[in-house]
Amino acid sequence: MIKLYGIPLSNNVNKVRYCLNYLKLAYELIPINPLEGQNQSPEFTAFCPTAKIPAIEIDDLKLFESNAIIRYLAKREKSPIYPQDAKTAATVDAWLDYSAIHVSGAMGRIIANRVFAPMLNKEVDEKSLAFGLEMMDKYLPILNKQLGKNKFIAGNELSIADFNLLAALDPCEMAQVYLTSYSAIAKWRDNLKAQDFYQKCFKDYNKFVQSIFAAKAGA
Repeated sequence: MIKLYGIPLSNNVNKVRYCLNYLKLAYELIPINPLEGQNQSPEFTAFCPTAKIPAIEIDDLKLFESNAIIRYLAKREKSPIYPQDAKTAATVDAWLDYSAIHVSGAMGRIIANRVFAPMLNKEVDEKSLAFGLEMMDKYLPILNKQLGKNKFIAGNELSIADFNLLAALDPCEMAQVYLTSYSAIAKWRDNLKAQDFYQKCFKDYNKFVQSIFAAKAGA
């Protein structure tokens, strides 16, 4: 059985879950919660030196870094979501890196300051928040243009780059990052959220997170 370490609050964990579900691979989600320090245990850091989630155990391989994991899964299954053709794969890699570096990086700053800082009674870093919003204003139009030309982010076929971008944009509503001005992104996102690989995780990420926060508040 494949063992995936992490929690569903993590967008990086979720991109791996989307990939596993799409490939119809059975797996066990083993809770490792960084908010409770579980990622710092000697057992976890022994095979995940970064002490970050996700990490995965599969085929006697212990692997960390979410993009490396989804590449491996696609290659393992010989799935077209990571093409064997070098040129096509390079395009997938380019959009995978684009989303991971620019969109996920920006969203991380926004979420940290608009969601987690207030929740943990920490001071908001206004400069970091402003930079994250500036990045979104810069990079979302490029994505919208790309998705206006293609059905999926790297072309007209679904790829691991779509799982990565979908997970990065999952917290949009609770981060108050609205996609109303980006009709192509919104259409692409709604299409993927309706599919089984996403629905097996949750109906909607933001509602899922809200239910967790509500449960903790009532505890």
